[in-house]
Amino acid sequence: MATQMVNEFIERGQCDIVGELTTPLPAKMILMMLGFDESKYLQWVHWVHSMVHDRTHDQEKAGAAVMEMFGEIHKNMAERRESGDFGDDVFGRILGGQIDGVPLDDSQILMYTVLMMLGGMDTTSGLTGNVLFELAERPELRQQLIDDPEQIKNATDEFLRHCTPTLGMARTVSRDVEFYGSQLHAGDRAVLMFAAANRDPAVFEDPDSIRLDRENSKKQMAFGVGIHRCLGSHLARVMFQEMLSEVLDRLPDYRLDGTPKRFEDAGEVWAMRKLPIAFTPGPRIDLGGEQ
Repeated sequence: MATQMVNEFIERGQCDIVGELTTPLPAKMILMMLGFDESKYLQWVHWVHSMVHDRTHDQEKAGAAVMEMFGEIHKNMAERRESGDFGDDVFGRILGGQIDGVPLDDSQILMYTVLMMLGGMDTTSGLTGNVLFELAERPELRQQLIDDPEQIKNATDEFLRHCTPTLGMARTVSRDVEFYGSQLHAGDRAVLMFAAANRDPAVFEDPDSIRLDRENSKKQMAFGVGIHRCLGSHLARVMFQEMLSEVLDRLPDYRLDGTPKRFEDAGEVWAMRKLPIAFTPGPRIDLGGEQ
């Protein structure tokens, strides 16, 4: 998928790498896994981005997007049930899922599906866009990875630590407790700042630097911790590594070409909306049968 997407713009010598690679690849991958129509990925991306990024400054727009997204999921639920065949994809497994022998209700099915969309259409692209921006600003690091592509796997935790798109997430306090001198009460809301933990100088020496050989990068909390740790963390790693490898292999001299644009309000997610780059044009790769 990454090779095919880069084929579409490599001859031009310029592109918006977020709009043409880091957003469509995870989005199409998640839709394929769910058994949904991949060709509609832009509509799903619009709904997810509005839900996450617009709600603090345009609640009406975000609310409309949420309702449209929920409606589309309910439509797919109804069609599968009417056909009598849930299918063997992830959405089919969710539809037929049970907890302790009790079938999932519609609200659970809906939210599990929304969770898949959120992970696939916002944060994975956010990480990759953040890293591509940092490597454009740090050519010496980029060259290290070009010279030794095997470093990408080992460096993924360091990139997750430094460039995490998930800044934090709210939780509800379950019981009264004193936490490091602060009294918390059942029902209170607490925000866990994963990004702050990832820059904790007591854990990471010189935390604002990217060190590909940092030995304790695996302590990063970009995917959360405990029972709520990201369900798709391993898949996200693979997608990130594939996209980064493809860019460094085929667009090694890419540079910023215009003004990068982040989402207007980061909310919990800090990510690029647009990342225009230029590079030396290259050849398409024959994938066998590709039109």
